[in-house]
Amino acid sequence: MLFGEITGLEKKISKIILGNDKQKKYTSASKLWDFYYENGGNTFDNSIYYRSGENEKFLGKWIKSRGLERNIVLISKVGEESSKPSEIFNLLQTSLERLQSNITDILILHHHSKHVPINEYVDVLNEIKSSGKIKLFGISNISKERFDESLKWSKTNNKTPFSIINNQFSLAKMEKPLWQDCLSINNKDYVKYLESKNINHFAWSSQARGFFIKENFIKKLLRRKFHRHLKDCFYSTDNIEKRKRAEELSKKYSCSPNDIALSWVINQKFPSYAIIGSKNKSELRFSMNSTNIILSEEEKKWLSVI
Repeated sequence: MLFGEITGLEKKISKIILGNDKQKKYTSASKLWDFYYENGGNTFDNSIYYRSGENEKFLGKWIKSRGLERNIVLISKVGEESSKPSEIFNLLQTSLERLQSNITDILILHHHSKHVPINEYVDVLNEIKSSGKIKLFGISNISKERFDESLKWSKTNNKTPFSIINNQFSLAKMEKPLWQDCLSINNKDYVKYLESKNINHFAWSSQARGFFIKENFIKKLLRRKFHRHLKDCFYSTDNIEKRKRAEELSKKYSCSPNDIALSWVINQKFPSYAIIGSKNKSELRFSMNSTNIILSEEEKKWLSVI
């Protein structure tokens, strides 16, 4: 496993972050989490909205049963577009109760209103941090301009700034938003901005919803509805060319094209982490192999510049 560090958090963070939005049974979830932890993974991405909170309850039970409270990194996501800044603390409390914890390492605004001044979120999150309920905080689906505004406000008013951006990012560019308010960092200006300020980024849909995974005809047939959605979001001439290049490099490294694409995400010039949503050990094992692939700067550029 590869790890990174973020100022303000004493624990290292695994570059492959496990998203917990697809577990329907505790028995299968615990097997997946055991495998992840045994293979070096220590960071869990959660939201109070994933399966109406059932996955948070599962994870809280698993953590207690394994005695891993001090060993893992917990991420809690709260907030919708309609959520007011004043509601964030109570939403976090709901998450913590489900996780059976008094504190979460990282709190991320899952969604936020573009009509609310960004400083109101910064101020509230500073208050929550001062209460001892969180160590770091971040924000999802935010534009470069709005994030930069938050940094300027924090500096001017002596506030702790956002430590993390949690936007979409993958080798395949998201051509059409997966959800109405979601944003990607996959453009030159945003990437250069992250590089210049060394900003931590947690990428969701880091594997482009399986765009780089080869499937046989039967599996494609069973997932027809999913593939129509995938086509809307990621199918483009440029992305198809990127997939061809990933396939070419995969032969050199004796790995899958998906390994190449995921390695590209976690080996950027800015601190880049990939959230993956593996359903089972087989899928997780497949994705975690990407940590063994270290691409050269020339290869990364060749993959992304079409």
